[in-house]
Amino acid sequence: MTIIKSNNCKQCGGPLDIDLDRQVYLCPYCGVTYDYEYFREDNVKEIARKSVVRREFGAAKDAYDFMLAKDPHDFDALLGMFLSDIKWQSIHPILNHNNVSFPEDNKKLAYAIENCMPGDKGYFEKIKECAQLAEKYRENRRELGKLDGIKETQQTVVIDLGKEELYNERAFSIFWEEFSELPGLKGGISLVFDLAVILLLALGICIYYQAWGMLVMAAVPLVIGVLIYNIRKVIVRHAIRADMGPAKAQLEKCVEDCNNKIKEGTEILKKYREVSQAIIEEHPSEKPAEIKE
Repeated sequence: MTIIKSNNCKQCGGPLDIDLDRQVYLCPYCGVTYDYEYFREDNVKEIARKSVVRREFGAAKDAYDFMLAKDPHDFDALLGMFLSDIKWQSIHPILNHNNVSFPEDNKKLAYAIENCMPGDKGYFEKIKECAQLAEKYRENRRELGKLDGIKETQQTVVIDLGKEELYNERAFSIFWEEFSELPGLKGGISLVFDLAVILLLALGICIYYQAWGMLVMAAVPLVIGVLIYNIRKVIVRHAIRADMGPAKAQLEKCVEDCNNKIKEGTEILKKYREVSQAIIEEHPSEKPAEIKE
């Protein structure tokens, strides 16, 4: 037993129950019954339409169930039953994929596909296809979001490795720049100049006094230090470039995967627009604003 709130008892004004088995309306308040034909089918259809306008989807569903009890293949009732279930006032919101949140296995939609006339089956199957495409697009967006996250991580890795390589190549210059900025020092240029003068003076003294031993003792650590510095620099460079290759390759793959996902999403949306537009064109129906009370 269901209730159509828009059908009220003529005696007491209370909402009537519908006894589908007895094919009568029954007032639960005063007990009066009305013949099944008391309210004609056209009136029930109008009740459903007005209930949809008022967003009274429960009342609309009751009216459509009433219509389907007489004709299980009624296209308007099957469509109305489905739209009432997903709380849409018309089929027009399907033009925007963001509005489609119902699953492809929606029970009311499956019922409509199973019970409609053969000529209407394609229409309801297109609605199902839209649900499939909308979900496929949402999955595409989720996968693209994950790929974007991986891409950003790889970009950070490549940038950090590039900074390390630059620092390694400029380590000596960076050392002098930082050293020249210490408190009490006037600048890197004057500091380097002063050190160069001191070294030249020390070299001149060693040559003048023929202190070759002292010259060798001073030169050997310097040569060894320069040699160790350059060997380390080459080792670090090779290590960084060894890491840079795979990082760049993975970044390029992520960029390619992202582009493919974007292209795939575009194709899904294109197909969705074609199918949804075909739905509207196949059975043009009123938009809610066009339905008159």
